Amino acid sequence: MSSVITEMVMLWTGTTRQRKTGNIPNGYVGATREAGKASCEGCGRLEDRTCYHWFGSSQLGHGRMMQTNEKKPERYTLAYALNNAVRSAKYARGAVGGDPCVFSREQVEGWVGQIRAIGMRGLILYTHFWRTRGAHLRGLAMASVDSFAEADEAVNAGWRAAVALPVRHPDCKTARAQGVPVWQGEEYTTPEGKPILICPQQTGQADDCNSCGLCDAQRITLAMIIGFLEH
Repeated sequence: MSSVITEMVMLWTGTTRQRKTGNIPNGYVGATREAGKASCEGCGRLEDRTCYHWFGSSQLGHGRMMQTNEKKPERYTLAYALNNAVRSAKYARGAVGGDPCVFSREQVEGWVGQIRAIGMRGLILYTHFWRTRGAHLRGLAMASVDSFAEADEAVNAGWRAAVALPVRHPDCKTARAQGVPVWQGEEYTTPEGKPILICPQQTGQADDCNSCGLCDAQRITLAMIIGFLEH
């Protein structure tokens, strides 16, 4: 059963300096820290304090947005973000912080419609709760899975999946990656033999998410599973 929180909001910004995604609109779940964390309740990365957002630097920008939103909520609507995006933006990235499971399917479909209506290609979105609270987002979000075996399970259930790989990008210097071996060009498959495509941006085959777009769950592609080097 879905546990959609109808009063939850996504705070959108039109631009970002995030090199990996490229300069595209970004969305953050929750107008308060409590609301944002509630969307992630039950996620192992929140519980073991390894979440890149809630225990990393991106939460700082989210926090500033929360403060400004109290007085100027119109600044963080999707419409405002799209109107202030750079012309080269092809995709928007939702739920950079927080999990989109708290939004209804109709809300997410509405975002996709707005994004495409101005000529952009789609929405990049992931949910950790693809089995439970986010099950209603199948086909709109990637299933963020915790193992190769779960990737098999998700794909067999009709999802496209994203999974962390047991190696790090050569440029990764974060504390959480200490002890993780550097990727040496290894290729990966799931226990059932499904191929895992390593993020093209991380392998130098794409400049950023904006020029790649493979994590748009609605994109028709043979790449059913995307693997991410620790970064």
